[in-house]
Amino acid sequence: MKSKLVLSFGLVVLLTTFGWVCAQEPEAPAENSTTGLVDDDVDVSGIDQILRGEEEVLEGRIFNYDPAARRDPFRSLLEGFEEPEEGLAKARPPGLPGMLVEELKVEGIIETPNGILAFVLGRDNVSYIVRPGTKLYNGVVADIQPKKVVFRQNVNDPNRLKQYEEVVRDLAD
Repeated sequence: MKSKLVLSFGLVVLLTTFGWVCAQEPEAPAENSTTGLVDDDVDVSGIDQILRGEEEVLEGRIFNYDPAARRDPFRSLLEGFEEPEEGLAKARPPGLPGMLVEELKVEGIIETPNGILAFVLGRDNVSYIVRPGTKLYNGVVADIQPKKVVFRQNVNDPNRLKQYEEVVRDLAD
């Protein structure tokens, strides 16, 4: 009996409090006379911090991409690609190691007891003696036959199975 009395007394207090709260009229927000806008208590102190964070992200101070010896996938493939000017091209070594396969002309071929040799004329109008294995700027002498010289020219093409191309130069008439 006592528990029913306590329960009903608590229910009466709760209902009266609820009725009193509902009966109160909400206060209308004060209108600012200069702007005509309603003044609300809004905390704007965090806006500066958010804007600083966005600036740091855009400037790359927070996040930094580590390519780990790979190409950065977010950069253009054409960025930084410039054709070298003729004056600034990579200097080639002097003599035969600085000659391209295209710049050589086969002048003569001789057989010796030590093997077969070829005389080639370079771009500097100087004759050179070459034998199989002689290194050039963009290739190597692969083979010398009685009427022709076979060069193995390096090719910079990742789609090719062999990274070289065989260039055959016949004996000049």
